[in-house]
Amino acid sequence: MKKRNLFILLGTSILLTSCGADSEANIVNDVEEQQFRSQYHDTPAPPNNHEQNKLRVQRDENLQLYADEAGHYISETATMLEDLASFFDSGNVTSTDVDRTLSKINEIRDKSDQFINTQRPAEFDALHHVHISTLMEIDALDRILTDMKEPIHPLQVTNARVYYENAVLSHKLMEREYLSVTEDLGIH
Repeated sequence: MKKRNLFILLGTSILLTSCGADSEANIVNDVEEQQFRSQYHDTPAPPNNHEQNKLRVQRDENLQLYADEAGHYISETATMLEDLASFFDSGNVTSTDVDRTLSKINEIRDKSDQFINTQRPAEFDALHHVHISTLMEIDALDRILTDMKEPIHPLQVTNARVYYENAVLSHKLMEREYLSVTEDLGIH
């Protein structure tokens, strides 16, 4: 009879210990869940995925629109700057050549004014700063050309060429910045 009581006692103890004990993982999960519920009980529920996606899509569309506008502007102004090169390649520069070049510079300024007034996302701030430095070089070129009077000395053209080359280099930096930002954002 002692053996029988021993088996009953042993079976009962095993049954009671296995029913009441949780695994360590379950205990940790229960504690974490309880802490999460007590910590975030008073705060409003986070926005659902639909609202988050709507905001993200709208932001992506704004970035894409600005990137398209910037790409178009950079392409146009690069062509306009290339057109100015013929002024510096000619040997004899006349006041008519100066007037024609100033007219092209005014076209670049008009395009720039339109582009600067476009709503700019924060991701394109560095591009904006490089754009401003390009415009400063173009303004300096404009001042040099405006001061040219007949007879135009070759040194005046050489001085103007320096500002022109600075404007071209600054524009190339703007192109690089544009490509860098659009690549980082995944906009193509």
